[in-house]
Amino acid sequence: MQKTVFAYHMTHTFGPFQLDSYHTRQAHVREGDHVYVLSGDRHPDNRMAYALEGVFRVHRRNEGEYYLKNRLGKTESFPFQLSMVRVRVPEQPIPLTTAPWFDEKEFHDYFTSGQNFNPLPSEPDYQARFDALLTEHGTGSELAEDLLELEQTVPNVTDRQVLTMARIGQGKFRVDVTQLWGQGERCALTGLDVPEMLIASHIRPWRQCGNKERLDPTNGLLLASHVDKLFDRHLLSFKPERQGFLLELHPRVATKVAALGLKRGMALRDSRLSPAAARSVAEYLREHYAHFRDAVVQAKPTAS
Repeated sequence: MQKTVFAYHMTHTFGPFQLDSYHTRQAHVREGDHVYVLSGDRHPDNRMAYALEGVFRVHRRNEGEYYLKNRLGKTESFPFQLSMVRVRVPEQPIPLTTAPWFDEKEFHDYFTSGQNFNPLPSEPDYQARFDALLTEHGTGSELAEDLLELEQTVPNVTDRQVLTMARIGQGKFRVDVTQLWGQGERCALTGLDVPEMLIASHIRPWRQCGNKERLDPTNGLLLASHVDKLFDRHLLSFKPERQGFLLELHPRVATKVAALGLKRGMALRDSRLSPAAARSVAEYLREHYAHFRDAVVQAKPTAS
């Protein structure tokens, strides 16, 4: 089960944060977990400068005996070394001391007192605060990283072109998804029929798929761009029910997206799916919905 946690990196002790910076004794940190990385650097006058490095995903958890020196120069042993990949990363770490809500004591108590890989505080909602900063400052592109991966791992030019178009929701993948659903070029949820605003979205995220699944049309939905973005971030999902695939919305966005015509209980336009295709789509959607429910649970305030 994917979790969302935070980690604090002492830049003044260990140098700039890197994707393999973290070693830990905490066995609950798993591959697939998302980590908001915060860093602290010390000015010459001993003042601290705190920053948000971005959001990363644990790509691999290596097990062994890893020996590192702590901030006191003492050697310590760690059983796990984490390798991370970028999820939402600004071009430069975002200074936190200039944020209007920043309180140094509160920040220190929550994030820097020897705490790592714990849930983000929900009162105040620090995840919302950090997400707003990432939106304001702009983030690096997962798309660029995925296309670079294809360049490096798929030597056949034709295969690479097909996969590249599938990654951006176009090309043969889009054609196959459109034909499978049988509704023409229109959003499977809203019915919007402006082709320029439609994307063939993967139900199982690209990075969790093999190349066969990346081209499987039953792993796809033709969605309006705003629906695609929410779906990709697990801010909405579809619950397979007897009467169809029904829209569920994350509480954080439910009231905000009403103005866009998105309401809980809306059904995907699946009437032209074959029974076999519907079963395969349902399998992918159950997986997506499970991740969505995890995201909803994680966003709820913890009991005091």
